[in-house]
Amino acid sequence: MSTPGNILVIRLSSLGDVLMCMPAVKAIRDRFPGARITWLVEGPVGELLSCQTFIDEVVQFPRGRLQDGLRAGQLISIAREIKSFLAHLRKDRYDCVVDFHGIIKSALISVCARGDRKIGFGAVHAKEKSHIFYGECVHGTDRRMHKVDKNMLMARYLGAGNTAAKITLQVPDIVHEYIDIFFQQTGLRPPVFAMNPFSSKGTDFKRWPIERYARLIGMIKDHMGAQTLVLWGPGEKEEAERLKAMAGESAFLACPTNIPQLYALLEKVDMYIGGDTGVMHLASAAQAPVVAIFGPTDVKVNAPYGLNNMILRKELPCSPCKKKDCQERTCMEGISVEDVFEAVKGMSEKAG
Repeated sequence: MSTPGNILVIRLSSLGDVLMCMPAVKAIRDRFPGARITWLVEGPVGELLSCQTFIDEVVQFPRGRLQDGLRAGQLISIAREIKSFLAHLRKDRYDCVVDFHGIIKSALISVCARGDRKIGFGAVHAKEKSHIFYGECVHGTDRRMHKVDKNMLMARYLGAGNTAAKITLQVPDIVHEYIDIFFQQTGLRPPVFAMNPFSSKGTDFKRWPIERYARLIGMIKDHMGAQTLVLWGPGEKEEAERLKAMAGESAFLACPTNIPQLYALLEKVDMYIGGDTGVMHLASAAQAPVVAIFGPTDVKVNAPYGLNNMILRKELPCSPCKKKDCQERTCMEGISVEDVFEAVKGMSEKAG
């Protein structure tokens, strides 16, 4: 294979999936240090990608503006938005277009891009039969392999090594200053544990009961002397305030953050506690010890990558399932406050 000089990477969303794609992209960068790498993404995670030195350009797919146009019935505006996006996408010709996302939308974008080679996952890992659109397919045999390892199949196909590249994410100094000022003004002193009881829109089935988080905060304060910082994102502040009220003075509400700011915050905490979300993976990337509460999702595929974590889940015949309308929620309800607290203590001892 000739050395590629210009590479387009497609992984549109979400935060966790983008983070689990980064080691493979970094491995490609290490294999081809002189190549230009452009990453096509959608949503606020693009702010974090733009801070990374191993990525030369970040191109945003205008999903939000297209959705707004559809809701308003502005078909001409939608057509103009698509035309503008395609013009920007096609301004360069790529030696390789590498689709890590593997859905119809990402595959069609790869078709629209000007590229000599269009590469994506084969039938085992592609979704929505997207593999039929690629000129070259990267095949795997295990549907339940960890997403970092799955993405490394693509990197190895392009000639990278067998080991996922280690990454230290970068954010600007002003971002660290913003978080430092918040800690100073709030009076937070170590140990500080970050807690995220939420999950992305439409995935409430992954959430551990918020009342149990409130009890856990009290136990952490009473038995470990740690303060707990409740994280929140768009649309979550009201419920975060409710959790703080339930937990009392043991809990603090985090400041508003974008993703780079949240990463800087997670670099400062002594532990992260939460469910299977993108923020869990961001905490892992920030080298925070992680206590992760898993229920219906597949821990084998989605666990925080590496060794600095502790997983809580119930071994049940029905789990993993991703059954959003499950009424029993045995996998989540069966995890007690005491279970999580013991894991937090164990993780604290492990972290030293």
